Amino acid sequence: MKPGAFLILFFLSIASVKADPPFPEPLPDSGFNTIFVPDGLALFTIKRDELRINDLRILSKDKYPVQIGAFRKKLYAEIMYSKIHPVLGEDVILMEEDGFYKIRVTRIRQNSVQDIGTIQAYPAAERKDTTDLQGSGEKDSATALQNDTVMVSETIKDTVPIITSSGDTASPIAETSEAVRKFFLLNSDSPWLKRINYFGKSFAFVNALIITIFLSILSMIILLVVILLNRSRLEKEEKLRSYLSETYQTMIVDYLFADINTDKFFEIASNKYRRQVLIDQMIDVSVNLKGDTENKLQNLYLSLGLDEDSVKRAHDFRWHKKIKGFRELAFMNIKDANDQMYKALNSGNEILRMEAQIALVRLTDHDPFNFLFSLKRPFSLWEQITLHDLIIQHDLPVPSFKRWLMVKNPTVVMFALRMIREFRQKDAEDEIRELLNHNSPEVRRLAVQVAGDMDMRSTLETMKRMYKSQDYKTCLEIIKSMGKMPDPSYIGFLELVLDKEDDVQLQIEATKAIENNGEEGVKTLVKLMKSEYKNYNIIVRHVLDRRIY
Repeated sequence: MKPGAFLILFFLSIASVKADPPFPEPLPDSGFNTIFVPDGLALFTIKRDELRINDLRILSKDKYPVQIGAFRKKLYAEIMYSKIHPVLGEDVILMEEDGFYKIRVTRIRQNSVQDIGTIQAYPAAERKDTTDLQGSGEKDSATALQNDTVMVSETIKDTVPIITSSGDTASPIAETSEAVRKFFLLNSDSPWLKRINYFGKSFAFVNALIITIFLSILSMIILLVVILLNRSRLEKEEKLRSYLSETYQTMIVDYLFADINTDKFFEIASNKYRRQVLIDQMIDVSVNLKGDTENKLQNLYLSLGLDEDSVKRAHDFRWHKKIKGFRELAFMNIKDANDQMYKALNSGNEILRMEAQIALVRLTDHDPFNFLFSLKRPFSLWEQITLHDLIIQHDLPVPSFKRWLMVKNPTVVMFALRMIREFRQKDAEDEIRELLNHNSPEVRRLAVQVAGDMDMRSTLETMKRMYKSQDYKTCLEIIKSMGKMPDPSYIGFLELVLDKEDDVQLQIEATKAIENNGEEGVKTLVKLMKSEYKNYNIIVRHVLDRRIY
């Protein structure tokens, strides 16, 4: 067994040695090395050197390519290619390798050398461009020399220079340095007066951007300082106002109930800022005053001349100042600026209009709502609610609002209708009946509602007659109002509505109105439910079902 095992191991080891030799065979050369000639463009064009060209031809032996430039930007490579291609033809190529755009001469043939002799020299302007490109090629290709270049033998070092520099290449750089150095000098060389372009870049534009950034930063710093200073000022004013408000309020209360001397108030009134704080505190205190104390505070207000400040604010062109003046005059019952309040009634500013209305109601002793005749702009629902609250809170006398049912402003008419319903002014039934034919559908609809809510039965016939010509919402309100004012004589009309109308809501409201007529109405509904002409079972059962209500 053992000799057999040793033999097997021996043969296996021999097989493994043959399969994997210890030293791998060298791979054949898969490519060509490159000869780098930094001044190749000038060598083949404007500075021809026949000896060097012949040496390169012999050295390359039509096998090793000659690289004359490497650029990171394709544009520069294309410019160089356009200058060398007319000379060497298809023997020069433009290729991309390792992130560079490279210009290579694949081979230098004898006939190419002969053709070079027939090319005319480039003009001076083109030479400058060529050397510029050559210099750029040297800079951009410096990092690629290690991989792209084969070191030339010592015998031709004098023939192929490593790096060549041209005086023309440095001229744009020198011009640029001079422009930067004289950046802030307003002379003929300043970029502010002369536009310098170097490879498509304008120093004047860059300088403008830098100055713009500098000015922006400076503006931000100035703005920040102003904001911080203003904030500090506002905080100080707020602290001072809080302290003065508490002090002045205590002084006012002591004056009203302890009869202190008023000399301190005159000292306060001599300062503009403190004077305004005193006015604000007087307004706050006057809210809860009545009778003699209110008159006493008003006399102090007048004796200090604070009313002049309020009147002046009421005449101010700024709307928020006007509002403040109106409020102060209204609380102190001063009527010197009522003309300004009447002018503000039709202002485009809704807040100013509302404040003028409130002030006029408080300042008018007789007929406080007379200003409603002067309103030309829409009287908003919020303004109407505000005036109603004013009547309730200050216990103002309620006028007869039917006076405003015939004005041209429909929003004022609607306000009058709401107030008639709110204060139950039934003496306006005739006027409301006339409003059922008003031009505005909103007014007609509200008049129908008010008539139904106030049980104005004289309007039923008018409602019945106008039903066919009204819009859906008005028709619905008519049926609801008839339900609020049950009259058996109109059951037939309601049956007709139930039969002819296709809208379910109208049918339900008509059924409810019939039911509201008591026993006679219920009998009518039962009869309709048993009728075979139309199936009213669902609607009638819905109305008669007490669980729904």
